[in-house]
Amino acid sequence: MFLNTTFWQLFELFIWLLGAFLIGLYFGKMISAKKEIKPKNQHFKKEELKILETKPKIRATKTFERGGKQLVYSVPNKYLDKGLNFDRIGIANKNDKNNLKLIKGIGTTIELKLNKLGIYTFEQISNFNSADINKITSELKFFPGRIERDDWVGQAFHLIISIHKKRQN
Repeated sequence: MFLNTTFWQLFELFIWLLGAFLIGLYFGKMISAKKEIKPKNQHFKKEELKILETKPKIRATKTFERGGKQLVYSVPNKYLDKGLNFDRIGIANKNDKNNLKLIKGIGTTIELKLNKLGIYTFEQISNFNSADINKITSELKFFPGRIERDDWVGQAFHLIISIHKKRQN
């Protein structure tokens, strides 16, 4: 095909190929720009969403089952020494205890250690921030980064939602 060609034939072929390349480049950029505008199933990290961790959460107080009397929890002094902010995390006791072993990465030993720190419920774990995670990691003396890697906070949040759905049904 190209054995008996003149310069102008090759030049014309070059122009056609260059035009095809530029058209492809233009449409490729246009498609990639649309993908950036409308991402599918994009997962955001907590830092990207700029969520303030110190925002107070409004929660209803359950008093009907206790005859209208509100229970007042207090944190024993031995837990305050650990440096955890139980006003933000939430205060619970053995009566409120959830099965923390449902969270991937928490076994019997770690659950007992968390209970000794005053952590009994999924709600408390879902309220952890990075400072709490660092303090708990140092208290439990296990692999740094395990709480983030196993996503205890996210798992606890999903367990709270599933428990709430079961109660509604």
